Amino acid sequence: MAAILDKEIHAKKLREYYLENYGEKETDIWYEKPAVIVCVFGRDNCIITLISHILTGEVKEKVEKL
Repeated sequence: MAAILDKEIHAKKLREYYLENYGEKETDIWYEKPAVIVCVFGRDNCIITLISHILTGEVKEKVEKL
């Protein structure tokens, strides 16, 4: 059985994905994290949700236009 990844690993994976795919932008609006494996931010009239897989750390994104 696979082990659930530590919350620090999830935070690192989410941060790396954000930086590699979006780059840091001062105007990003960060929302309160709904879960350890999720981060949500707003950019360019979109809400972007990044989700780290609980076992592998693979990050997927969901983009919703406002």
